[in-house]
Amino acid sequence: MRLIVAPLRAPIRAVCFDWGGTLMSEAGPEELPMSEWPEVSAIPGAHECLEALHGVAPLCVATNATVSRRPMIERALERVGLRAYFADIFCYTELGYRKSEPAFWRVVESTLQVPLAHIAMVGDSLEHDVLAPRKFGVQTVWFNGSGAHTPADGGVTEMRSLIEFAELVRGAR
Repeated sequence: MRLIVAPLRAPIRAVCFDWGGTLMSEAGPEELPMSEWPEVSAIPGAHECLEALHGVAPLCVATNATVSRRPMIERALERVGLRAYFADIFCYTELGYRKSEPAFWRVVESTLQVPLAHIAMVGDSLEHDVLAPRKFGVQTVWFNGSGAHTPADGGVTEMRSLIEFAELVRGAR
């Protein structure tokens, strides 16, 4: 069932995905970096979504993770076969900024050479991945895989599966 509350407003030229809870399961020991967990797993549909978008637009990771540094994030992505899809990884531990700060998005925009209005951020946290980045002009999509209550704000684009996002982007081309 597709739950798009609001369509994307401009062509997507780059995509940022949240890491934990969006691309990879967060079911593991919180005190350890994900790369050191005995088992890691991708979120259902992550492989299919990234494969469908591969070559359509640069794909990146944008994360507020505080326990894992960039090499650890890369290792965890590699363990589930996702690392090769990503052109860049923007992480709090490297940048010193969170997705709720304009400086984070200035770095993303400058690095990708894509205006914020043409960048999509996909993530499972309504607050950190959707509401915060859209204040800076980023197009945001709430990956609501758990089926949480939809907010009254009609400006939120919501999807229950990652492949729906890939279909939306590919269909807009």
